[in-house]
This record gives sequence, structure tokens and C-alpha cells, in this order.
Amino acid sequence: MRARDYFFSFTGRINRARWWLFLAIVTPSLMFMLMAFWTYALSIPGAYENGGPTPWPSDPVGIVGAILFFAVLFSIFVAALAVTVKRLHDRDKAWWWIAIFVFVPDLMFAGAFSKAVTIGGANMSDALRVAGFAAAALYLWGFVELACLPGTRGVNRFGPDPLAL
Repeated sequence: MRARDYFFSFTGRINRARWWLFLAIVTPSLMFMLMAFWTYALSIPGAYENGGPTPWPSDPVGIVGAILFFAVLFSIFVAALAVTVKRLHDRDKAWWWIAIFVFVPDLMFAGAFSKAVTIGGANMSDALRVAGFAAAALYLWGFVELACLPGTRGVNRFGPDPLAL
């Protein structure tokens, strides 16, 4: 499999090892980008440490750096979607399962967290607790499906078995 297909194609299948390899490549990259952002944010005297937002760069080097930062971030996002969709294909699941394993729990956690912050957190209603536990259960189910369970053996509707190639 070519690198372009591995990172940016939404067709085919990949096994667990290739999914974990993607995480092993992307996690240090994202940590490096986070450190670069912090370095930039802390290099602006009087802006960030006083609680204000990090200002958009105004010099040419800073603008090019910001454009590169967001381009790399967008590329990583698209690659993560592509790799995860192919991993779902290996489990014989359609692409839309990514919504159940990632986007729905994110929305549930965001809703529960925003309500908890609004009402002070201590008096969180039972419905919000259930939403938080349901979101955690969906995350766990997604983790087991994507990271732990083997793919379907042989050919499925998304292509040949990646281990048989």
C-alpha cells in the first residue's frame, strides 16, 4: 500500500497493526505541534500570560507558520478519518459508524459538560450523568471495535483481507 493511499484513501481495508501504526506516527506529530503552538503563544510578551487570547501573527514568517500549522492539522484530520474508515471497513462496517464511535460521544460529552459548568457541577442531574456514561460507553465500544478486535477474514464487501495480501 502506497503512503498516499494509506493516509488519504477512503477505500479498502487496513488491519489493527496499521491502525496502531498510524496512531504511533500521529501522536508524536500532534505533541510536537502543540509544543510549537505553546512556544509561539508564550513568546508574545503580555498577551497570553494575562489571560488574553493568543493573537494571530502579523509578521510574514508568523503568517506562513500559522498557515502551515493549520494545513498540517487539517491533513492529519483527513488522514485520521481515512485510516479509521478503512479500519471500520476491515470490521465490515460502513463509514458512518465513525459518527457513532466519535462524533456522537463528543456531542454527548460537550452537552453534559456545558450543563455541568452552567449549574456548578455539584448539582448535575441524573440525565447528564447518564449522557456522560453513555458517551464513555460509546468511546469504549469504538476502541474495542477499532483497536482490539480482528477484521473479518477473507473478502468482505469492502475488499480483500489485508492480512492475506
